[in-house]
Amino acid sequence: MFGRVSAAPPAPGADVVARAVGALALAALAVIHVVDLPATLGPTPLVGAGYLGIIAAAVLTGGVMIVWSHWVAWAAAGAVAASAMGGYVLTRALPGGFLGDHGDAGNWRCPLGIAALSVETLLILLVVLAAWQARARATNLPPQPPAAVRRVPEYSQPR
Repeated sequence: MFGRVSAAPPAPGADVVARAVGALALAALAVIHVVDLPATLGPTPLVGAGYLGIIAAAVLTGGVMIVWSHWVAWAAAGAVAASAMGGYVLTRALPGGFLGDHGDAGNWRCPLGIAALSVETLLILLVVLAAWQARARATNLPPQPPAAVRRVPEYSQPR
């Protein structure tokens, strides 16, 4: 059953739609961190610097995804999502806090944090889906002979 699904060529425009959703998710991730940024700059400047890094990386990666359809853009989107998710987990899971953030240890019910985790999960799922689609396209391509074996048509010049 799944053999027939993966053998089908991808729908036209599916890549454009996936990249648009990925860019919007990255924009949402940046906005969530912009909203929470003022609370982190004063008491926990290292966490605030991490937020600035996530915001810059999300905006830059979203812009790249809009204009460039390449696995590097998807890998960057996955890296931004995974690093933001990792930072959230570290600030809550470590008993003494992480990067000087002692107030968030054990605070797993932060609404902005849950929203960010949801967006990051969506991004990681999109990266996995894009990789799966790229693999499906690569396996459906007809084999190409090596460049040395290809015949170049000879054109005869009129005499």
